[in-house]
Amino acid sequence: MTSDLDRLIIAGVLALAALAVLFWPQADGRRDWHHGLRHPALWVLLSLAVSFAATAILRHGVVVLGILPFIGALWPGSTAPAKSEPPPQPRAAAPPKVMSRSEALEVFGLTPSTTREEVLEAYRHMLWFANPEHGGSDWLIDKLNEARDVLLKH
Repeated sequence: MTSDLDRLIIAGVLALAALAVLFWPQADGRRDWHHGLRHPALWVLLSLAVSFAATAILRHGVVVLGILPFIGALWPGSTAPAKSEPPPQPRAAAPPKVMSRSEALEVFGLTPSTTREEVLEAYRHMLWFANPEHGGSDWLIDKLNEARDVLLKH
């Protein structure tokens, strides 16, 4: 009996946690429950709460937990596509945008009267932060290289 009561208590706590996720404020401080419905933690907590409650009520927890994946597969849109639609046609790639001088200056935080040495110094400084070992990325390094090249051409 106590294990059933424990399972019901755990189910209640998980349900309360799911409610907290549902109404958890967004980054801008708003409390929007529509945003909470899209949060994966909500569905994990609710499924755990339902499984704990079902095992406590039915007392056949192994059977209930074994059926849960099949129940999830029956849910509309969970695994199989609703309609067989043709794959989207690939769009032509947009022509690469060339960085302007003002954009390049903005990348490094420099002014229009910047010298070549200042550009290279700013480039070396920013390159350290752009390194993937320091939290940067290859994309960021490419942008820094492009900005440096634009500024050194003029």
